Amino acid sequence: MSLADYQQLVADMVRDVGGVLNAAERDRAISLAVQDYGAALPRVLVHDMTWPVAGVFGPVPPHWEDGSAIRCAEYPVGQQPPKLIHVAAFRAPDGWMLETTWHLPLNAIVRLTYTASHAVNAAQDTVPLHHRSPVAMLAASKLCLQLATYYSGQRETVVGADASSTETRAREYAARAKEYRSAYYVGVGLPDPYRSANAAGSAQAAAAVAQWPRRRRHQLTPRSL
Repeated sequence: MSLADYQQLVADMVRDVGGVLNAAERDRAISLAVQDYGAALPRVLVHDMTWPVAGVFGPVPPHWEDGSAIRCAEYPVGQQPPKLIHVAAFRAPDGWMLETTWHLPLNAIVRLTYTASHAVNAAQDTVPLHHRSPVAMLAASKLCLQLATYYSGQRETVVGADASSTETRAREYAARAKEYRSAYYVGVGLPDPYRSANAAGSAQAAAAVAQWPRRRRHQLTPRSL
């Protein structure tokens, strides 16, 4: 899919009948959803890099950025089983660099497996096909939460039937935001941290109630005749 496909899919999920949201807010929600998804399930890239100088220091591979991480490094390439070497990334004064514990010769080919963020724009979409719908649901959840916040704030400025309608909209959008968020976590196979936190809070509350001291019941004592 392209960015336009995500825009249409999110618009279908979030029916903004009041025209509260604009195009920039929708695109920002999609961008944030892609970022959140990439932080949990980053893109994994493989690149055969030619070591430019003899020694232990080399440049980072293409698409390297803050948050990227080396998964593994293979040298020499093509051995069975694969021969792995230790390669670490560090930030130098003029940018990111790689360092290995091996002294590599000039033009050595090192196969690097590393992570990078996902990209969704008019030219590319790096989100796997089976996760594109969940990512759109996460963006829809963010927009529904914005609408719930908007209508919650409007309750103070309206009265009567309008106030009741506004409060109903706020509740409905909040519930829809929760549903879309849960659907996202189910769709990508990750635990929902919000649900886990709520379950832990409920368990703690139940434990606290169970520890309350019980009141002693008044007992009737038999009267002597």
